[in-house]
Amino acid sequence: MKMTLERRIILFSFLILFLTISASAGLDIMAVKTDYVDSLNLRTQSLARAVKGNIEKVLNLGVDLKDMSGVSDKCRETIEGNPDIAYCVITDQHGEPLHANDPRFLAFPRTAVQSLSVFRSQLAIRVDGRELRFYDTSVPIVMPEGRPVAFVHVGFQESVVTGKVWGMIYRTASLLFLSLVVAFSLVVFFVKKYVMRPISTLLSGVKQISEGAFDTQIGEVQVFEFNELARNVNIMSQFLQNRDTEIKKNYEDMQHTLVELHDSYSRLESLSADLERSEELYKRLMEDSSDAIVVLGAEDSVRMVNKMAEEFFGYSAKELIGLPLTKMLLLLNISNIPKFQRIFKDAAAGAHVAQEMQLVKKGGGVMVAMLHATRIRSGSEELVQAIFRDVTREREIIVNLEKSSADLARLNRMKDSFLGLASHELKTPLTIIMGYSELICTDMADKVDKTVLEMVLNIANAASRLDNIIKDMVDVSMIDEKRLQLKMEDVQLNRLIEGAVNELRFFFSMRKQEVVLTLDESIPSIRGDALRLMQLLSNILGNAIKFTPDGGKITVSSSAKYLLRGLPGNQGATGKEHHLFLEIAVTDTGIGIDREDQLRIFDKFYEVGNIQEHSSGKVAFKAKGAGLGLSIAKGIVDMHGGEIWVESTGYSPERMPGSTFHILLPLNPNLGDSTVDYTKLLG
Repeated sequence: MKMTLERRIILFSFLILFLTISASAGLDIMAVKTDYVDSLNLRTQSLARAVKGNIEKVLNLGVDLKDMSGVSDKCRETIEGNPDIAYCVITDQHGEPLHANDPRFLAFPRTAVQSLSVFRSQLAIRVDGRELRFYDTSVPIVMPEGRPVAFVHVGFQESVVTGKVWGMIYRTASLLFLSLVVAFSLVVFFVKKYVMRPISTLLSGVKQISEGAFDTQIGEVQVFEFNELARNVNIMSQFLQNRDTEIKKNYEDMQHTLVELHDSYSRLESLSADLERSEELYKRLMEDSSDAIVVLGAEDSVRMVNKMAEEFFGYSAKELIGLPLTKMLLLLNISNIPKFQRIFKDAAAGAHVAQEMQLVKKGGGVMVAMLHATRIRSGSEELVQAIFRDVTREREIIVNLEKSSADLARLNRMKDSFLGLASHELKTPLTIIMGYSELICTDMADKVDKTVLEMVLNIANAASRLDNIIKDMVDVSMIDEKRLQLKMEDVQLNRLIEGAVNELRFFFSMRKQEVVLTLDESIPSIRGDALRLMQLLSNILGNAIKFTPDGGKITVSSSAKYLLRGLPGNQGATGKEHHLFLEIAVTDTGIGIDREDQLRIFDKFYEVGNIQEHSSGKVAFKAKGAGLGLSIAKGIVDMHGGEIWVESTGYSPERMPGSTFHILLPLNPNLGDSTVDYTKLLG
């Protein structure tokens, strides 16, 4: 069983205290014994000198010592007041006892040393059959002439000293025990309070720290040295806590790094597998590609060709692989070889190059190919991949299309010339027809048969419609040739809308259609040609009337908007700024417009839907027209620097999804001076 530090300290303290007190008590007893023996020796010496003086006085009278009487009594008287004194014996010069206080001491040993001065010794005297030890003091009795004639022996028993010593031992032992208990209790109290308690506190804290609780802090202890030790242990625990935190962080970082390393390794394996699959896929794609593929190495020599390249060029792979680029270009009879050498050099530098070229196959056939050259990487090696696509057929088609486009342009010009000529040539006879028809219907109505008058009215109406078509044809021709001149003035757009609606009010009522005007009266006036803008609105509203069924609804609204646009005078992308536009929206509840037709509805002579379904009335439902109204409307909007477009979910005579025509007009088509305060419009 292990002995604790507390027990060791207490046991050691007990032994030290016991030995110290015992040694001190022993020394004290020995000193007391010596002092007591010395005091008794002095007393025996004093008593012996007293007896000596009395005897020497008698001897001076001439009485012989042996003849003296009462000496024994005198000896008894001398020691009666001294209980510690055992005997008083007078011996002659030869040591023969002459007188004694007690006859038992007449057996005084003759071997006692005689001295002319005071002499002390220890004697063994047999008394009552027992041999006892005595401390003896002898004083010589001298004659007047100085001759010793006898000796006075006074002694005390050794047991007197022994008894005195044992008494002291008992008292000292009691005091020793009491002192030992008190001192030991104080030592135990001190050890427990000032040694063991701080040590226990330190031990508890250190044990917690050793178990990993590095945030443990040992409280203040009373002993300075232990308190310093506790402070240093706290510093050590804080250091260990910091180290533990750092180690944990490093461990977490190491785990994170290990996970990342594992993930990176997994990704690397995946990438490696993907790379192998990609290389295999590239090889298969290259072999199965419908284009000719040639791969050049770093030294500009043919490294690889696919099957299509063999078929495309007419040369086998053995004939092409290993050839320098220049020799391959010569073999294909390609002109301007330095140009294509630069192309391949640019591709090797990282550029993606596309160039059309003409080459000659092995059998002599001429082909047009589109070359796409790019840089590719195979491991650490950089290669150039050249893809040759046969565009001979496409080139022939493009040439034919260009020729057809030129023919169409020529025909379009001829058509425009014809329109201008036809409108000019038809206008004069049509004016005469309209004039005479009006004259007959008005001034000569009572002179003409009713049947004839009705025929003349029909002729007048047909001539009027033809006149409108001719006017539209003239307008289209002037717009196309950019000969239409606008008379710019300040125009109140809302009043213009109201005027256009009023002009067509008869047709709205005839078709029982509801017209709703939602006009923003805060919009400013714009610069424009009022007559042409009225024509624009009439065409759009007329279109809405024709394709909205009886009882339908047509809504016209106006508003102002800030839009990011590049108006005339601001060229380029940097000229785009926010400008104020006025928007007119005409919404109907008609049959709608197909999405494909929405892209072509503003083309000349284009009629929406099945033309066989159109009627011939001017405002009849699905009435047939010349297909110029919306084209003219777009031309007028374009000349004012605006935009026009249509929105519709599609064509459906059953659902009647309707359409909305949007017209955007800038305040000033030429971006001239304007006195309009835009901030008020937005406020």
